[in-house]
Amino acid sequence: MKNKSHRSPFKPFRNSLVAIMISLLVSGCGVIVVTTATVLAIDVARDRRGASVYWDDNKTEIRLGNLIGKQKQIQNEHVNITVYNGVALLTGEVPDQRDIDDIIDLVKADEGTTQVINRLELAGKTNMNSRANDGWLTTKVKTAIAGSDFSDSTRVKVVTERANVYLMGLVKPAEAQIAVDAARGVTGVVRVIKVFEYLEED
Repeated sequence: MKNKSHRSPFKPFRNSLVAIMISLLVSGCGVIVVTTATVLAIDVARDRRGASVYWDDNKTEIRLGNLIGKQKQIQNEHVNITVYNGVALLTGEVPDQRDIDDIIDLVKADEGTTQVINRLELAGKTNMNSRANDGWLTTKVKTAIAGSDFSDSTRVKVVTERANVYLMGLVKPAEAQIAVDAARGVTGVVRVIKVFEYLEED
């Protein structure tokens, strides 16, 4: 992988923020981008990445989703891309190892990624019931973390695939443990995988 500069988790805000939420879903039908004008200004203000990295991550997710969606051989596969502070987490199901390798190469080559964590399963894509359950588990995990002693639960990104919960964020070790314990206490969660970047304790 090419050498890329390290991103500072604390960049100053230079401009006023526009409340636009961008989320990305890559499915068999291609890429769906949903925008919503709520809550996001608060999220950005609290996010330890800083405003510019926050937006860069969102743009990278969209760019990579569109790029993968244009690959004819993998259009009917289930691939999710989550980018946090330049770290790209790949989840979903792909039945051909060559396609997985191609996806990883595309993501590694993108200028917006500093690291790629591949959690793609070599399998057929899950059905809608399974994905609906994953969405429900994500909501329950977020609620559990919000109700825990974690200082600001919005700083934890939750991704769920096949009832496996991935936790991302710039956190202190003590915060990570609180989030993991909260996620593990949610009924239906099979496993909790930490994809955190750690900050020093005060």
